[in-house]
Formats: sequence, C-alpha cells, structure tokens
Amino acid sequence: MNITYHFEPTIPYSLHDMRVNRIEQVGNHLRFYFESGYIELKDNFRQVNGNLLIENVDMNFSDVHFLSKNGAYGTFKGERMELTHFLKNYENFSLEIMDEMYGYNTVVYQGYLSLPKRKKLIDMTISLYYTGNIVYEVEE
Repeated sequence: MNITYHFEPTIPYSLHDMRVNRIEQVGNHLRFYFESGYIELKDNFRQVNGNLLIENVDMNFSDVHFLSKNGAYGTFKGERMELTHFLKNYENFSLEIMDEMYGYNTVVYQGYLSLPKRKKLIDMTISLYYTGNIVYEVEE
C-alpha cells in the first residue's frame, strides 16, 4: 500500500525574506519585531505590518546556531548558543528569515544575521520549543 503525503501549509502569513530587528522576551513568551511586517498568504499576497508572538517558549530547549559566513560551502566552524545568551548579548542585529519550519511544538527560523561591526552576513538558525500559540499581531 502506498500512502502519499503533500504538505499543505495552514499558516496565515509567510516570514520568508522578512527582516527581524529585535526579539524580546516577555515573561515566557517571545515577541519578534519586523522591520516591515510579513506577507499574507491569500490571493493578493499583500504585505502587512505586524509583529509575532510565540507563547510559552521553553528557554531550556531553545537555542541559536551560528554557522558559516554567508555563501561559504564545505567545512565550516559554527557555534551553538542558548537563546537567552543571544538575547542578552545581541541587542543590535538584523535577521533576514529565509526558511521557516513548523513541527510538533517546535519552530525553526533559518536566515542571515547581520551585525553592526561585521561586514559579512552569518548563516543563523533559531530553534524554539513552545507549548502555546503563534500569534500574528497584525496592525490594521
């Protein structure tokens, strides 16, 4: 017997190519601030202003991976960091999200990190474990 599965996303907005310029811990939630919102996944695909709140993030199981400089292939040297450490030590940054992945109580955002004193972008992944909701705070 063959069973075929094709992923059908049910998320209302896409974060692809959107730029995060701040992540704030609010109690046990995380709020992502976007420079110019995100894309609505309806027929007109309009860009809307807004932020993103992820509820009940377990900071003990959430981390950041810095990978190679943007565009580097082959062997690389990376760094894994607790998310709380990243939030405390990297207040001034810009993260362009290229991929967003959602699983059972997990979300992973992969993209390019820009830091003020570095010329080259850094491949970066944020992995979150959460038990709440993902709330798109749309400004209308």
